[in-house]
Amino acid sequence: MTATATAEDHLATGDSINEQLSAGISLDAAATHLGITPKWATKLAWLSRTFKVADREKIGAENLARLRITHLEAIAGQQEHLRVPLLITAAEERLSVRNLRQRAAGLRSSCRLADEATDTVERSGGPDAMRSTERALTRYARMPKDQLLRIYTGKSGPYIAGVIRAAHQLEARITQEDGEILSVPSIDGNLI
Repeated sequence: MTATATAEDHLATGDSINEQLSAGISLDAAATHLGITPKWATKLAWLSRTFKVADREKIGAENLARLRITHLEAIAGQQEHLRVPLLITAAEERLSVRNLRQRAAGLRSSCRLADEATDTVERSGGPDAMRSTERALTRYARMPKDQLLRIYTGKSGPYIAGVIRAAHQLEARITQEDGEILSVPSIDGNLI
């Protein structure tokens, strides 16, 4: 298959391999017939079974045409209910495989935290966690620009951006509740 083959093309080839396997044709023979290696044939057959026709219909042919096999591989190990939304997002936002993996990792973390949390407010947002986040953001705000940019464009960047975004959303929600800003005691006991 060529480098320009889309995810849809690869899945169709995987379907063909699976049909041949169901008909009793060996993997080696199916691969030879298609002019690909058995290892490649195994991968395509696996992806075809992982992303069933119903999933592909939800993703849509136009979106599948925007994706590459590496997008499929990056998401194949995800929980089944996350695969389709992640691939739709990847296609619509034209995410690189790297960005798609980061998005998937974020979803896994969110799902894991949601599953683990029973006292969600206290457990995931208690005073210790909030204190730590505040200290980190204060430290970042005081850093020299070049050092901050190195951190922000590195592994921590998406998390810093996420905290900032979440803080803005929380601020908007608090100010929307009854149209007033709530006062809270500061660490030293004065009202903020």
